[in-house]
Amino acid sequence: MNIKRNALIGLAASLLLLAGIYLGRYVTPSQSSISMAMDSGETNSKADEKEVLYWYDPMYPQQHFDEPGPSPFMDMELVPRYANGGDDSDQPTVRIDAAMVQNLGIRSASVVVAQSQSQLDVTGLIAYNDRALTRLQSPAPSFVDKVWPLAEGDTISSGQPLMQLRVPAWTGAQHEWLAVLGSGNNELIVAGRERLLSLGMPASLIRSIERQRKPLETWTVTAPHDGVIRSLNARAGMTLSAGAPVAEIQSLNPVWVEIAVPERQLGQVSSGNAVDVTVQGVKPALREGQVADILPLVDQSSRTVPVRVTLSNDEGDLRPGMSAQVRIHGEATQKALAVPTAALLHTGKRSLVMLDEGEGRYRPQAVLPGGELGDQTLILAGLKEEQKVVVSGQFLLDSEASLQGIAVQELAMSDETEMMNALHYAEGVVEQLNGSKIMLDHGPFKSLSMPAMTMRFNLANEQVGKGISVGDRVRIGIRDTDKGLIVERLEKQVAEQKDTQVNSLHYAEGVIEGLSDGKVKLKHGPFKTLGMPGMTMRFRLASEQVASDIAVGDRVRVGVKDTDNGLTVVSLDKQEVAP
Repeated sequence: MNIKRNALIGLAASLLLLAGIYLGRYVTPSQSSISMAMDSGETNSKADEKEVLYWYDPMYPQQHFDEPGPSPFMDMELVPRYANGGDDSDQPTVRIDAAMVQNLGIRSASVVVAQSQSQLDVTGLIAYNDRALTRLQSPAPSFVDKVWPLAEGDTISSGQPLMQLRVPAWTGAQHEWLAVLGSGNNELIVAGRERLLSLGMPASLIRSIERQRKPLETWTVTAPHDGVIRSLNARAGMTLSAGAPVAEIQSLNPVWVEIAVPERQLGQVSSGNAVDVTVQGVKPALREGQVADILPLVDQSSRTVPVRVTLSNDEGDLRPGMSAQVRIHGEATQKALAVPTAALLHTGKRSLVMLDEGEGRYRPQAVLPGGELGDQTLILAGLKEEQKVVVSGQFLLDSEASLQGIAVQELAMSDETEMMNALHYAEGVVEQLNGSKIMLDHGPFKSLSMPAMTMRFNLANEQVGKGISVGDRVRIGIRDTDKGLIVERLEKQVAEQKDTQVNSLHYAEGVIEGLSDGKVKLKHGPFKTLGMPGMTMRFRLASEQVASDIAVGDRVRVGVKDTDNGLTVVSLDKQEVAP
């Protein structure tokens, strides 16, 4: 019985030994196709022949030692780093067999240099372009013989008839002019033509009469261009006086997109900025336009500034009243490194990427992200141009790196230039300063995609605010930390350049319509240097002496200054009217 049992035990042991050999030889390699090995742990029979550069603890690879021995950090021996060890980095890496890179869908992208640009997203409404509005008037006292069946809102084409007018003053003048056409007297012919023009007859009608040698009994008023009827005031049988409005024709190409920009973000908008406009319900939904006008007023209730965007409407499918999403592209700022946003891993305390070092080696690297540009994110510190980062499969790599105890390569901030690049900058005014806290009315931090606002910040230390007072205009350098935005730099700005711009005068021509209480009412032309269109408005006088020899009705050259209190008239030069 014992012999039989011993035989069975021997047979079972033999089978187990054979199974172990089989599994060790055939199964194990296929199950370890992802070989997560730290380079620092690689050893072979030739290790003793290589030159040792230093020793280090794999958990603290940034600390180097000249001699072997126990690690001061962990309960383990220091590991040697060999010269020509096949690794260009001092950091341990996650290694993946080349065959598995494709199977796991790991993809990488290069770090590129991108041109950062501010963007502002607002909502707008499609509106008529008032500069494309034509008003039709009766040229002289006349009678309305006929009106075509049209109404306000109708779409019309260029040359389409609107109404027929009978102008009595034209009848006799036409007969007299036709009588002298055959006389050959050029002076009388020219005089007759001038008379018809003075009576309001269009030059095209005069040429038609001259060709046909026949007077016109009625004048057919036609649409001067394609568009929409905004108003139609004439009815058959009406009597019209000279200058009476009869119709308004509005062109629909181009149209305006009217938007309201918060006054604190107005610095991001300039005339001529490129604009992307998205209008749902039309094709194509995305259109390109540009900022046409920034109006010189602020809505008191919403604290916004009206801005007009000019948008082409060749197909006529954009209708006034439609809502639109508007993205204004600001001026390009400095160049910066950028990576696909998908490459970033956010741990809550920091952001990192997985660097692709080639030959199936990957390691985690901390980075300092800035603002976003489409599907890319600006990188302010931590990477170099032409390095590669993982954009797919990075979560798996990060998990394996953590399991293997591979430390994240931290940011090197010792160099002053890197310190500067790690900060985000804007300009602002100090409103409060109390110890380690400061309240700032600041402009946009473009690298953070942070709009202008008034908010309270913590100072990195009280020395940052040394020499700064309430009311100072400063250049602000902040860092995005685990504790929020920290102000690390405050550089007082000299106001000379701004004062030069503010104190420079802007000129236009105008007519005095009123003078009272230190103010002047002006009907003025455009102030081109301000981007301000012609209009009638009231201005504050810098002093009463400015208008000492000016009277209502005078034509003047106006000089205004853009001050903190608004536009102020500082000069009024009377213009002589030519006789």
